Amino acid sequence: MCSSCGRPQTAARRRCAFCNAELPEAPLPPLGPAASAPAPRSAPLALDLGNRRTLAVSDEQLSFQGRPGGGPALDVPWTRVRRLEWHSRPYLEALGLLAFTALGFFWAPTQAVRLMGLVAGVLGVMLTGLYRHHGLTVELEDGTRMRWPLGMAPRGSAREARLHAARATLTDAARVRGVSLAGSDAEGRPGPGA
Repeated sequence: MCSSCGRPQTAARRRCAFCNAELPEAPLPPLGPAASAPAPRSAPLALDLGNRRTLAVSDEQLSFQGRPGGGPALDVPWTRVRRLEWHSRPYLEALGLLAFTALGFFWAPTQAVRLMGLVAGVLGVMLTGLYRHHGLTVELEDGTRMRWPLGMAPRGSAREARLHAARATLTDAARVRGVSLAGSDAEGRPGPGA
């Protein structure tokens, strides 16, 4: 146990995994015949979310690569994860195109500009109905909430199918580790654990 924060630690650590305080030396437990064999490990899973976004699940951590051009991945040890929440919602940002419709009706100098405003509004409504945003919120043991934008996908597309498959895999991986995954699926229905 860490004398500073009171959290349990593995015997081999020299510093606390949570507050980085120096730990007193503790004797390592003797290795018996059963303890000498390494525990079976599962192969890490890399879930392709499309657009070069990846969610990776290993025995030790959950990782998210969200930058289409690369960059460092966000890694969170499973021991720090309290809860996961999957979000799926319509592409509401496209409704901003309705502003052009309003401008076209009230301030447009010509009929052509009014027509373009109307087309922009119709396009915004169509995009809102056709596309969905997906995201994952990772809640840590200290209450910190990390929001990972998993991306946007058209309904019924191959990318949306990849996102559904990633969610199912993540649900299973989280359940094994005693972590709940809440939220709604891409159709707005409550998912498992919600």
